[in-house]
Amino acid sequence: MSGANVAFIHASPAAIAPLVNYYAKQEPGWTISNLLDDGIMRLFRQGDEGAVEAGLLSLIERAATRYGAEAALVTCSATTLDMMRRLELAAPVPLVKIDLPMARAAVGAARNIGVLVTFPPTVEPTRNLLSEVARQMGREVRIAAELRPDALDALLKGDSAAHDRILDEAASALRDGGAEVIVLAQVSMAHLRTGLEQRLGIPVFSSLETSHRALRDALAR
Repeated sequence: MSGANVAFIHASPAAIAPLVNYYAKQEPGWTISNLLDDGIMRLFRQGDEGAVEAGLLSLIERAATRYGAEAALVTCSATTLDMMRRLELAAPVPLVKIDLPMARAAVGAARNIGVLVTFPPTVEPTRNLLSEVARQMGREVRIAAELRPDALDALLKGDSAAHDRILDEAASALRDGGAEVIVLAQVSMAHLRTGLEQRLGIPVFSSLETSHRALRDALAR
């Protein structure tokens, strides 16, 4: 597996750097292709799921046929479980939805789950994902979300300090509202995980680390 060939399928440019930096350290022998179509973000905002699905599948197929990818990580958390199931049936390689392992970890850790979200179309898919995972695991959960699109706007404009400050305040609000764990809905927030855990005193889950094992498992199929 040290020479694995994988693809990261992106709808947001903000997801690329955290994944590239993490995997350069964790899997230096892997060949990784990053395929980005940020027009998909507009399609998500417009609610055009058919076009979103077609766009993602096109990237996955290109990764497999042109770049030789053996598995693909879909990094957009706004992708619903139903869409992922259809993509898995159509895709030529195994797929991993980046936030599914994180959801399982969070549901297994606590009942009261806080979610930090910066991309509005991600709110309902993340709530539904956590609820579905809880149902599968036979657990009851309460989900509270803090949506801060101004944080993503700041990040995409290059103001990472404002992004981090906004989310730090939102995470405090979740903890003060009773959240026992916090889920970082976008991988672009992953760098905040350790600092938030230390400051808030509760577990914080990022899809960066939790999806790593799932991707290795997909490569072994």
